[in-house]
Amino acid sequence: MLTDPSIEKLKTKTNSSYDLVMLVSERARQLVDGAQPLVPSDDAPNAVSLACREIVADKVVGVEGNVKCDIPITREERKRRQMIEEERRRKNEEDREVAVFDQEIEAAGGLDALFATVSKANADEAEQEAEEAEEEIDDEIEDDFEDEAEDEE
Repeated sequence: MLTDPSIEKLKTKTNSSYDLVMLVSERARQLVDGAQPLVPSDDAPNAVSLACREIVADKVVGVEGNVKCDIPITREERKRRQMIEEERRRKNEEDREVAVFDQEIEAAGGLDALFATVSKANADEAEQEAEEAEEEIDDEIEDDFEDEAEDEE
């Protein structure tokens, strides 16, 4: 139950109870969405109570008609929105990279062709490493024979 501020004080701020309900609900929604409180909010139990306190303090007033205004937001809300936007950009960039990769796979003849290409490259690399290792062993054996021949002389 709303006791601070009293309902009587709130009713004097608008022409009708309906206008009051609409004003309180709109301001409470703005506060929940990150708007900066216009009065101290330390002991306000919720956004509706805070909105009522702002209305009684004449910090928030109703305006006739369909009016759109800019509502300042808190630093925390601004940071949260920036993080969401950065995450959205990052996701879009990842989606673009995946799309480019998918196009490259299609251009290469599909995933099987890509795997075959990678497998062939790996096999060629392994074969080259084996040949190099074999040459090193042959060189070591040859050096050992030369060392033994020099020792016998």
